[in-house]
Amino acid sequence: MMRSQRKRISGFTLIEAMVVLFVVSLITLTFYETWNLGTKHIANAKYRLGATALANQQMEIIRSLIFDDIGTVSGIPSGTLAQDQTLHVNNTVYDVHTVVQFVDDPTDGTLAAGTDLAPNDYKKVTITVSWGDASDSETVDTTSIFSLDGVESVAAGTGILSVNVLNNAGVGVANASVHITNTSVTPNINVTAATDTNGNLMFPGAPASVQGYHITVSKGGYYGNMTYSPYPTSVFKPTNVHASVVAGSLTAATLVADRTSTLKIQTEDPFGTSVPDIDFTITGGLVSGTDASTSAPVYDFTQSTVTDSSGEKEFSDRSSGDYALTLDSSAVAQYELLRLDPEETVQNSINLIAGDSKTVKYILARKNFQSALITVKSASGGTPISGASVRLHSTSLGFDVTLATDTYGQAYFPTAATPLASGTYDIDVSASGFTSTTDTISIIGSNIEKKIISLNP
Repeated sequence: MMRSQRKRISGFTLIEAMVVLFVVSLITLTFYETWNLGTKHIANAKYRLGATALANQQMEIIRSLIFDDIGTVSGIPSGTLAQDQTLHVNNTVYDVHTVVQFVDDPTDGTLAAGTDLAPNDYKKVTITVSWGDASDSETVDTTSIFSLDGVESVAAGTGILSVNVLNNAGVGVANASVHITNTSVTPNINVTAATDTNGNLMFPGAPASVQGYHITVSKGGYYGNMTYSPYPTSVFKPTNVHASVVAGSLTAATLVADRTSTLKIQTEDPFGTSVPDIDFTITGGLVSGTDASTSAPVYDFTQSTVTDSSGEKEFSDRSSGDYALTLDSSAVAQYELLRLDPEETVQNSINLIAGDSKTVKYILARKNFQSALITVKSASGGTPISGASVRLHSTSLGFDVTLATDTYGQAYFPTAATPLASGTYDIDVSASGFTSTTDTISIIGSNIEKKIISLNP
C-alpha cells in the first residue's frame, strides 16, 4: 500500500515537471521572438537614420554646385552627378539613386497651356537611399528645389521630350519606371525616372535627335512596353518608334502599359476527361507592330509548348490582348478542335483582359472515335448559326439525341464516352429565322464524320 502511494506521488510529480517545462519553453520562445523582433526594429531604425543622414549629406554636396552642373551623368539635364552609387557607411551598404528634372512652374504659365515657352523654371533633385531588400520600409527619399539666378531660357539645340504612360483605358499610370537611352547625342543619355500621378514624365532640355530616344516602360505588376527602331531596321513596322526631339519644340511619346494577367489552358475531350501532352503554339498579347508585307499584327509573345500530364499549361505575367492557339502536327493527327469553354467569338482565339486570371478549356475530339460533327451555316454568307436545333436519330440503331449548336454552329455526337454505332443516321435541323431541313450521315469505321448543313433564311 505504501509502495502504491509512492508511485502515485512520483507520477504526479512527473506530470507537473512536464507542464512546468512546457510553460517555461513557451515563455522562452515568446521572449526570444519578441527580442528578435525588437532587435530588427532597432536595427532598421539605425539603418534609416544612417540613410537619412546620407541623403542629406548628398543633397548638401549638390547645393555646393553651380546651377548648370546640377544634373546627372547621361541624364536629362546632364551634369556631374552620378545617377547610381553604392556607399558603405558604418558597416552598412546603401544604394543611392539621384534623379534631376526640370520643372515647369505654373507661376509664369506652362508649356502645356502655351503660356510659357521657357519651361526650365527650376530643377528638382530627388535622392533615394535604400538598404537591405530596398522595400518601402527600407527606403528613404528627400527632394530639394534649385533655382537659377536670373531668367530661365531654353538651351540651344534642345527641346522637350514628354513621355506618357497609359493603361488600356487611356488612364495615366502613376509611378511607372521610364528608362531612356540615346547614343546618338553627346554626352550619351541613359536615365531612369518615374511618371507623375497622371502618368506623365517631362524632360525639358533634351538634346535634339531624330528617332534616337529609346524608351522602355516598366512597373511592378504591369506588363511593360518599349519603342523600336523604324522599319526596315526593325523587321516589322513598329507601333512605337524611337522618339525624336526637335529643338525648341515639344515631342510627346505615348506607350501603353497595363496590369499583367494569367492564362491557364486545359485540354479536355467532349466528355470532360483531361487530354494530356498536347503540343501547341500560342501567339498573342501585346501588338508590337504590323508585318511589312501582309499588315498582319506582330505580337510580342509566341511559344511552342505542351500541356502536362493533367492536360494543363499556365502562362503567368502575360499582357492583355488576343491569344491564338494552334495545334501542332502531332496533335492535329489525333484530335479535332471543337470549341473553347467558355466560348469565344473566334474558335481558337482567347481575349485576355488586363489583371484577369482566366482558365480556358480547349475541347478536343479524337479523330479515331466513331462520332459525328454537324456544322450548321447560313446559305447566305456561310456564317455559322448558333443555337440551331440538331436532331440525330436512327430507329434501327436506337439513337435519338437533340443538341443546340454552339457559337461556331457545331453539334457533336455522342454526348457520352460510348462511340456511335455504325450505320446511317437521320438529321433534322431547324433554327429561328431559317427554313428547316433534313439530311443523313453515315458512320463507318473508327473516325469522326463531319457534315456541313446550310439553312436558307
